Amino acid sequence: MRRSADETTKGIVRPNEAFRHFTLDRWDPEPPLDRFVEFYWKTAWELDEPFVQNVVPPPAVNLVFEPDGTAILSGVMRTIFERELEGRAWALGVKFRPGGFRAFSDRSMSELTDERIDIDDFFGPEGRALADAVADAADDETRVALIHGFFAPLAPADPTVGEELSALVETTAPDHRVTKAADLAAHMGVSTRTLQRLFSEHVGVGPKWVLDRHRLQTAAERARQPVESWADVARELGYADQAHLTAALTAHFGTPPAAYAKLESE
Repeated sequence: MRRSADETTKGIVRPNEAFRHFTLDRWDPEPPLDRFVEFYWKTAWELDEPFVQNVVPPPAVNLVFEPDGTAILSGVMRTIFERELEGRAWALGVKFRPGGFRAFSDRSMSELTDERIDIDDFFGPEGRALADAVADAADDETRVALIHGFFAPLAPADPTVGEELSALVETTAPDHRVTKAADLAAHMGVSTRTLQRLFSEHVGVGPKWVLDRHRLQTAAERARQPVESWADVARELGYADQAHLTAALTAHFGTPPAAYAKLESE
């Protein structure tokens, strides 16, 4: 099991405070699942008092297992996710690449958007058996191996449209000059309407939403560092002006950029 090199805190609201209450580990997937899965992740906590953590979710499907045998499949969530952590427990998840989970489902990903589905209801008895086995496993290496063993035989041998969309998002979203669906469509060589249909089917949300969510999470990461000019950051990330960046960050992360940076430095 390989430790992931991806140590980003994107989407975690106030990660410095959060990591005082729980740990976060990630592992890279082995082939053939590396085509569809970005990484496995695990949070663990042991708390005397409850702690509420907020996350601004990425444009990705997650499958999350817990020690009581609960396993929940979450489509792309467009609202802030809030979780109260208490006692001693852990959660181990599979973060699929944008467009990655479509390879394991005969349903359009738009049907899963903002939905949280018990593994029994999606994968039937085989899913329930996996959830129980993960809960009973003695260590993380075994848990990840069980999940790999479940999905690897289901992975298509041939390239999929979802993989193409995943690559498109992962290579172009960091370029903040790309701010419109038409920009992504041009990169892929299709019409904007075609791209919107493909995103609905294979990702679950539109391409403009994906771009907006990526730059919002990037703005929050920047807010954790000293910034001389938020107007320059807004321009760099493709916001119309500083006011638009401030409004977006405040709505999702709870405070304006400068205040968020101050909280993270405490």
